[in-house]
Amino acid sequence: MTKKPYRLAAATLALLATAPLLSACKDVDQALDCGNRAVSIAGDVQDLAGSAINVGQITDQERRKHTVDALKKVGDDIKKLRDNNSGDKIDKATDKLNKAVTNAQDNVSKGKLPDIGAITDAAGDVTKACAGS
Repeated sequence: MTKKPYRLAAATLALLATAPLLSACKDVDQALDCGNRAVSIAGDVQDLAGSAINVGQITDQERRKHTVDALKKVGDDIKKLRDNNSGDKIDKATDKLNKAVTNAQDNVSKGKLPDIGAITDAAGDVTKACAGS
């Protein structure tokens, strides 16, 4: 398992802790919501990485279901983030993450490995966007 999802989670938690102090935030509540959603996405990405990294077991129905469920959770959090936050940076970051999740879902449905790296990178962009919102 790579360390990248853990670094993403640590960075996201740091964002959440400092969100009220960010002077660039339009609204503290919006920044906190964005930070909370970014933390949730980071956790979802960790769950996804845990189920999909060893996807030699992608043929294992339980492992595949867990991967599908983790991808759905990331998608649900993207929707919640979009519903409660706006801005060019957040829109671009969530679009990138949504595309990565959609590609991963397509791969899993075909019995292939999902591209966790693309999801992790896009989730990092979401964290950065929330910090700058």
